[in-house]
Amino acid sequence: MIRLSLLCLLAAACSKHESTEALEVFPVTTPGQAGELYEREYVGEVNAVQRAELRARTRGVLETVSVDEGRQVKAGQLLFSFASRDLQQQVRKARAAIASAAAELKAAELEQQNLKVLFDRQVVSPAEMARLEAKIQALTAKLEEARADEGQAVISLSYAEVRAPFDGVVNRILKKAGSIVQEGDLLTTITNASEVLVYFRVSENEYLDYAANPDEHGKEVSFKLADGTLLESKGVIDTIETEIDRGTGTLAFRARFPNEKQLLKHGASGKVVVTVPLKGGLTVPQKSTFEIQDHVYVYLLDEQNRAHAKRIIPRLRMDDTFVLESGLQASDRFILEGIQKVKEGATIVARQ
Repeated sequence: MIRLSLLCLLAAACSKHESTEALEVFPVTTPGQAGELYEREYVGEVNAVQRAELRARTRGVLETVSVDEGRQVKAGQLLFSFASRDLQQQVRKARAAIASAAAELKAAELEQQNLKVLFDRQVVSPAEMARLEAKIQALTAKLEEARADEGQAVISLSYAEVRAPFDGVVNRILKKAGSIVQEGDLLTTITNASEVLVYFRVSENEYLDYAANPDEHGKEVSFKLADGTLLESKGVIDTIETEIDRGTGTLAFRARFPNEKQLLKHGASGKVVVTVPLKGGLTVPQKSTFEIQDHVYVYLLDEQNRAHAKRIIPRLRMDDTFVLESGLQASDRFILEGIQKVKEGATIVARQ
């Protein structure tokens, strides 16, 4: 009888041991704690604070190129000049026409003065005086026309010279001395990148959050270069676009960065790093979650280590983590990884 009892106990123990060995082992964890701040990164497009295309404003032969590519120039500095002998002749001709018209007008005015004396003595008729006044008006108009022609000739002559519109750096020169250039041809571009404007796009929801809490977000941002390093100087968000792109649902922000070392070039790209207040909260690794009909779940364990799907509501998706709005308590245990092998209600062996 004693032997039979011992055999039964051994059989039960073996059965229990075999049952435990049959259970799957999964790593288990509890929610983490989010920090007070986190960083968002946005693709940024760099623009020089000033940039201009310098184009020919007249047709002709490019006579001189007074600057080399990549050189710093000052506002008003001569960069290109065209053959301008014909234009100079037009200016001289216009000035001669002014002198001639002025002489004719002066002669007519002297004649009017002499005629007025005779008119006062009733020697000359009113019709004669009216004719002379009309002549003076015509000569005055002729003089004004000659002055306008001179102004136009001077403007045309000024087109023979292309000067720097602001302090900056000359880029690639597309036309060389001796080239025949048509009006509107691009000669070069000039950029002033002492400061740069970086444009980046944010979602409508992020914009609304920013607009609702401007003091918490702040305006200072960083810039991550293409090689992953951060620009030494911080930038400031100084304007926001007024229209949302219907196609992407995004809105453009602009940040202004100092660029004393000229490290950032017009057309470069990188990432704008924006620090956003998080105000704490629980976190769950994304690898611990699964989705059903656009809802996010984890496998929560009860006291008997049975797995049950539990819906969570993420507030924010970070690199590999969800920051939760609700769904879990700090003491809750859930399966960390291997969730594709778990079945609802299954008992597991938890490995901390």
